[in-house]
Amino acid sequence: MNKKYLSVALLAALAVPAMAETTVDDMFTNGSLTGQFRMFDFTRSFNGDTQTRHDTTFGGIFKYRTAEVNGIKFGASFASANRMFVDENQGIYGLLGREDGKHSNVNRMQEYFVEGNWFNTDIKVGAQELRTPMMNPHDIRAIPRTFRGVSVVNNSIDNLKLTGLYITDSMGWTDTTFVSVNQAVAGEYARQGIQVNVADKPVYALGATYNVPTGSALKLTANVWDYRMPDVFNEVYAKLNLSIPVGDAEFYLTPSYLKQDSIGNETANELDTYQWGTHLGVKYAGADLTLFYAETGDQGLLAPWGDEKVVIQQVYQCTRGQEDVYAARLNYDFSKAGVDGLSAYVFYGDYDVPEGMGNDFTETDFSVIYKLDPVLKGLSTRVRYAMVDVDGGEDIDDLRLFIYYNFKLGH
Repeated sequence: MNKKYLSVALLAALAVPAMAETTVDDMFTNGSLTGQFRMFDFTRSFNGDTQTRHDTTFGGIFKYRTAEVNGIKFGASFASANRMFVDENQGIYGLLGREDGKHSNVNRMQEYFVEGNWFNTDIKVGAQELRTPMMNPHDIRAIPRTFRGVSVVNNSIDNLKLTGLYITDSMGWTDTTFVSVNQAVAGEYARQGIQVNVADKPVYALGATYNVPTGSALKLTANVWDYRMPDVFNEVYAKLNLSIPVGDAEFYLTPSYLKQDSIGNETANELDTYQWGTHLGVKYAGADLTLFYAETGDQGLLAPWGDEKVVIQQVYQCTRGQEDVYAARLNYDFSKAGVDGLSAYVFYGDYDVPEGMGNDFTETDFSVIYKLDPVLKGLSTRVRYAMVDVDGGEDIDDLRLFIYYNFKLGH
């Protein structure tokens, strides 16, 4: 499969000399380099016998894009997470890799692609980050997820974006090489203690996002997606984003529905489940209050590539079969009170399953973000702390510290 993508890239590269020589020079000299240095420190401790997990990393993500010439451009990015202050007597949190049972650095090519843009259609071939509901960067660790394949995005029709995907490989947060998508599915089941031999098939996806012209202050966006992996599973996802201003406030409603079913030879075991739920909220004077509800079908969700679950908290997300989740989050932007760059939230969730299906628990999250542009443009910090109280199980404390520095060179 690597040879296929390399051949496409080489073909595009061979086509470039057909342009004027100065044009080729412009493509690279007018390119841009953007990056983000990241220093993270994550600790998860338990009130029982489970070993404390702790990682500290320094690295970042560095992206280069050429200028576009005759609709063609090239892109690449490098990602890095390197160990700092590591105590091998503590477990691995998940920012770093594992080698011989010890914390190991993660350094990899995150992206390498050729991109063409013609007739309101963008075609990207190679390794790339995707931003779709069920395949996305899922950027909650030192390095986000990335994928390899072909993506096509068309914007020919007003207010409508159509997307098609053909994906063969992916890399998780701590992988150093791409793995086929069937290996990613098998790995997800293995983490649940289930061994399966998943068919070696790619993922095909089609998606549509439509901004509905309402002719009023009401905003309505509809998203519909279908992801299909032959002989493995199919999932359909639909979501509405509805918002309307009322005086100085803005009310919003975000219902969504996900259906997952095994198909063909069902090589990832029989799968027949769903998740539906909604966000209901109001924004006013810098405050943003959101209420959540989620219900999952008889089986847990299969989610190997990042996903838009209804409730996603710092430690837990709604994934278990027959689970009901009620949650609330209050966010406040302190710039409305004269403190520019400061925002914070508190997020509470109650997770319930029937007896015998697992432990009920609650999670309370706190987050503070402070953008330090007056000190150094592009510098920001974040602190997150979560408390998980488990009925009949180990409670969890989870502390995450973040430092980011963004920069850009070139055009």
